[in-house]
Amino acid sequence: MLTEPSGAEDVILAQPAEVEPHSPKRANRGLPIIAGIIFMLLTFVAGLSLGFNIGLWRAKAESIPLAVSATTSNSGQAEERAASASTVEALNQQFDVFWEAMNLLYHDFYGQIPPPDQMTFGAIQGAVNLLNDPNTSFLTPEEADFFRSNMEGSFEGIGARVEWDAQADAVRITEPFENQPAWNAGLRRGDLVVAIDGEPLAGSNLTEAIQKIRGEKGSTVVLSVLHGDATATVDVSVVRDRIEIPTVTAAMVGDAQDVAYIRLNSFNENASRQVRQGLEDLLSQNPRGLLFDLRGNSGGLLREAVAVTSLFMADGNVLIERFADGSEKVYQTEGQALAATIPMLVLVNGGSASASEIVAGALQDSGRAQLLGETTYGKGSVQLPHRLSNNGILRVTIARWFTPNDRSIDGAGLEPDIRVELTDEQRIAGDDPQLARAIEYFNEQ
Repeated sequence: MLTEPSGAEDVILAQPAEVEPHSPKRANRGLPIIAGIIFMLLTFVAGLSLGFNIGLWRAKAESIPLAVSATTSNSGQAEERAASASTVEALNQQFDVFWEAMNLLYHDFYGQIPPPDQMTFGAIQGAVNLLNDPNTSFLTPEEADFFRSNMEGSFEGIGARVEWDAQADAVRITEPFENQPAWNAGLRRGDLVVAIDGEPLAGSNLTEAIQKIRGEKGSTVVLSVLHGDATATVDVSVVRDRIEIPTVTAAMVGDAQDVAYIRLNSFNENASRQVRQGLEDLLSQNPRGLLFDLRGNSGGLLREAVAVTSLFMADGNVLIERFADGSEKVYQTEGQALAATIPMLVLVNGGSASASEIVAGALQDSGRAQLLGETTYGKGSVQLPHRLSNNGILRVTIARWFTPNDRSIDGAGLEPDIRVELTDEQRIAGDDPQLARAIEYFNEQ
C-alpha cells in the first residue's frame, strides 16, 4: 500500500506554461477581451526548463471517492521496509565520503567557497538531477515561498502578464491588468522591459526577471521600457501593490452574446469553487453552448481537477492513477454536475498540462466535449511536495496517471478533435482564431 510520507502538505506550485493564452481582438461584435489575465509572478515560462513549474500535485489528505484501491500485502510492506532500511544504511555509508569531500573543498579550495546553504542546495539538486525526471525537483526556501504565495491567490507585484522574448533578450508585457500598477504606470501590451532597476536583462531569463520585479507592496521598481517601435528606452517607475490573482474569467461571448465562456487559469485550491460560481452566473442567462478555456493552464491540485471535471459530467471515471508498486486508484466524478448536458467545447494548446489534461482527457474520453485548439503539453505524472525543515520543498514523482480509456498522454499530449493553430504573430496582435472558431462551431449547430 502506498503511504504518503509525513511532511507532505497541501501546496500547489505548478504553474504556467510554455504557450500562454492571449486576448482576442474585438473583431466580432460582442467578443470581449476575455482571455485569462495571467499576472506577473504567476507567469513562469522559463521554469519549464528548470523542471518545477508544470505539475499535478497530490495533497497529503485526499477526500476523492475511489472506485478501485489496490494494496500490497502485509508481507509486501515488510519487504518494502527492509529494502528501505538497507538503502538508508548504504546512503549513510556514502555520506561519510560526501563529508570527506566537503571538508577537503572547504580546507583546500583556492578561491571563495559558496555559503553552506548554497552548497547544500547544490548537493540536493545534483541528487535530484541523477533521477533524470524533469518533474522531480528541489525548490529553495525562496523559490518555495514565491510559488506558494501565487497559489494562495495573491501576491505583491505589478499586475501584468508577461513572457520572455528570446530574440530581444528581454521581458515582453503581453497583458497589463487594467487599473493595476503596471497599467496605471503606462505599460501596454507589446512593451519590452530591457532593464530592471538599472540592471540589463540581457543574458538573464524570465525566472530571474520576475524575482527582480516582485517586491513588497508600496515599494517602487524602475523598468527600462521600449514602447512599441521606439528605439530609445524610457524609465517607468511602478509602485508595487497587492495583486489578487484571477483564477476564473467568465463572460457571455459571440455576436448574440449567447455562448458561455469560462477560462480557468490554475487548478489552485479555489478552482472548482470559482468555476462553479462562474457557471451558475452564465447558465442563468440560458446560453446555447459552453466554452471551457484551459489554454496555458499548466496544472495544480489533483483533487481540484476531479472536482472541476465533476461539474461537467454527471457520472463516470476521471482518471486512473498508477503507482510503482503496481497499485492503482480510479477517481470518479463526485456527483455535483452543474453543466452536464449543455453543448460544450474545451479550448486547449501546448500550455495545457497535467491537471488540465486530466479534465480535457476525461471530457474527451466520455464524449462529453470535443477539444479545439492544439496538442496539449503531455504530462502524465503526479508529484507529492514535501516541506523540508528549512522550508524548501522537495517535489517527488509518485505516480503516473491515465485517462478513463487507459490512454497515456505522457510525452504525447491530447490531440484536439478540431485543430486550429495560433501563430505568434496572431497572439501578439491580440487575434484569437481558436476562440473565433469555437464560437463559429456553435453557430453551425
